[in-house]
Amino acid sequence: MPKKKGAHLGFDDRCEIEDMLKEGASFREIARKLEVSPTTVSNEVRLNRVLFKPKAMPQKAQARCAKYRGCTKVALCPLCSSRAAACKRCGMKRCWDICREFDPHTCARCERAPFVCSKCGKRAYCTFEKARYVASKAQAAHDARLSAAHAGIACEPGELEDMVGKVKGLLSQGQSLQAIWLTHRSEFPVCERTFYNYMDKGVMGLANIELPKKVKYAPRKEWADGKPKMDLAGRTYADWLALPDDLKLLTVQVDCVEGLRRNSKCILTLHFVRLFFQLFILLENKDQAHVKAALDAVEAYCEGVFEDVFPVMLGDRGSEFLDFAKIETGAGGSRRTRMFYCDPVKPGQKGACEKNHVELRKILPKGTDFDALTFNDVAEACSHVNSYPRPGQGAAPIRLASLTLPANLLESLGVHAVPPDDVIMTPKLLGL
Repeated sequence: MPKKKGAHLGFDDRCEIEDMLKEGASFREIARKLEVSPTTVSNEVRLNRVLFKPKAMPQKAQARCAKYRGCTKVALCPLCSSRAAACKRCGMKRCWDICREFDPHTCARCERAPFVCSKCGKRAYCTFEKARYVASKAQAAHDARLSAAHAGIACEPGELEDMVGKVKGLLSQGQSLQAIWLTHRSEFPVCERTFYNYMDKGVMGLANIELPKKVKYAPRKEWADGKPKMDLAGRTYADWLALPDDLKLLTVQVDCVEGLRRNSKCILTLHFVRLFFQLFILLENKDQAHVKAALDAVEAYCEGVFEDVFPVMLGDRGSEFLDFAKIETGAGGSRRTRMFYCDPVKPGQKGACEKNHVELRKILPKGTDFDALTFNDVAEACSHVNSYPRPGQGAAPIRLASLTLPANLLESLGVHAVPPDDVIMTPKLLGL
């Protein structure tokens, strides 16, 4: 059935119609099954059925012409050598292929319900044009009709002419389209965006040169091959590889984990590669300001040893991380860390961080509403993920981190050790 009352039929509904028509069900029975009006089913079948000609039958094929019985046409071919009394009896050519007055003889049964030949007893030998309902072709016909309905110009010629005249006059006075629509929106049949689209189609009689802003601003350049919008010279992945081994070992990999597309909240992750430990911090928005604020808070929690805990940071080229100056500058104005960036579309260059996200996704799977999360929820998830024993590591990450990281950092972020038997790695940890 349609998703809501008054909505269009979907592909599943059309498959149901096709199957029930093959079984000989009536429109009323189909409508009852789909919970729609019988008229809806009738219109659907009649509009979207497929018509096709049967294979020619030597003795009966001519019956496809409605005028066959009284037809006396002769010499349809310029150089006719047939001795047939009428072209309809010619055995050399098919008259319906060359006669301009050919009128296909349609079956009267196809003009009334069920409009298809599914259960007709004569369909095996009938020479009339046949009709059947195919769900895939019906869906394609519906989509094409829907697309065509939204194409073209959605206003009357008179309305279009009045609108263009009004806009031209105001443009000549130096007004922009935005200003014109703010004042005269109720007078025009379309919105400002649609007016731009109509201009691009060339139906307005206006050129781009008449719109100062559209001429003034050049088209935005496409960044090919992931070229960054900021100069990252000295901070690329190749520059990170050139660092001494001890600094690379102390690198903290940073990333953001997102929930639903409509969510504003996200989770900032800080992964200590040498400790297999990852901190989770809830951000109200995925932007540079909130990343900066979160790192400033972490710096305060570290009580003067931020530079020792986070000497080097490695992240992707997400917009929230691209302002390296804010990330590297501490609360006192001095440099607190060094920021480097992975190559475009190379998340594997910070693979330890990405792999540990798999553990977080066990608790917060894709599709989770992050806007419903709280600071305590994220802290609890962080505690359980880092208390989860990992094969080959000898101890849970939280034990190694508690010996190395400032105690105030873990306490301020609400991260604590969880007994191995109490660790929960499913959404039910947060009641999801």
